[in-house]
Amino acid sequence: MTLTDTTERAPSSDQPQTRRRRPSLERATVLWNLERFMLLGLFAAVLVLFTVLPSTAATFPTAQNIRNVLSNESVVAILALGSMVPLVVGQFDVSVGATAGMAQIAVAATMSKHGWALVPAICSGLVIGTVVGAINGFLVAKARINALIGTLGVMTIIIGLVQLYTSGATIVTNISPNIVKLGSGTWLGIPPTTWILIGVALFVAYLLGQTPLGRHMHFVGSNPTAARLVGLRIDTIVFRAFVISGFFAGLAGALIVARNGNGDPSNGSNYLLPALTAPFLGATAIRPGRFNIPGTLLAIFFLAFTINGLNLAGVADWINNVFYGSALVIAVTLSAIVARHRAEST
Repeated sequence: MTLTDTTERAPSSDQPQTRRRRPSLERATVLWNLERFMLLGLFAAVLVLFTVLPSTAATFPTAQNIRNVLSNESVVAILALGSMVPLVVGQFDVSVGATAGMAQIAVAATMSKHGWALVPAICSGLVIGTVVGAINGFLVAKARINALIGTLGVMTIIIGLVQLYTSGATIVTNISPNIVKLGSGTWLGIPPTTWILIGVALFVAYLLGQTPLGRHMHFVGSNPTAARLVGLRIDTIVFRAFVISGFFAGLAGALIVARNGNGDPSNGSNYLLPALTAPFLGATAIRPGRFNIPGTLLAIFFLAFTINGLNLAGVADWINNVFYGSALVIAVTLSAIVARHRAEST
């Protein structure tokens, strides 16, 4: 065989490989976009469904209903964004709901029983949340206790202390009307709690995406061994993640008082499931395989408007826990599948 023959036949042998690569690349692109926007598509479908469904068409698409959902879910969304920070470093904080519950009791009690003004009372909730976050950070980062066990223990202690302080009674008297206005009014047609959520989301996005601490958190969460080898102080980074989570749980506690106008000791723990479900479900959208702010917010409001529509349609209350639990299981499963797919494709 001559060199000319070889040269002439070489392109024909490469063409099938080129043709094979191109469909493979196109298929990967389609799957990637499907992963990114599937949850958004489901959200749009839910909105359309409950807008046209006869049993919900008169109430679901109204401005009042939308404002109520935005205001209520802003508290859960702030908790979710806070709990996402420890998740970024590979840790769980299951105490965020109980921490918010203790913070709301602190805010309500300082106003009702001690006559504190609005700002100092809110600060008391922030301090409570930050202290709990620091305790969690110490247990996990310094004492090297498993995060799930450590924060579960802290959660249980908090629930007991709240019951001890309140004797199970709701604090309803002498709550500042200004904090109630914060939870029930509107600024430019949007609930104030939603504006606060926007501020928190921008802060967390800047923290995780634009600061050295945020980049170090992502590094620790993706490869703690490599992070340790390059000299990062993993214990300090993990400790700070829990402190941030606790601070936002304290803020959420103050907003619970604003929404409800009281301090209910039974509030708090019921926020845990949606606050943990949203980051995992959000990690399957927008930026699949990575905890991200847009995905988490999308997941929060997808879950919220779905539950809202089901309730307006007359579905029994037990569906809430079943739906959130199912969403969490599906989200964790999808996250594991996406992560495995990413590992196999690299």
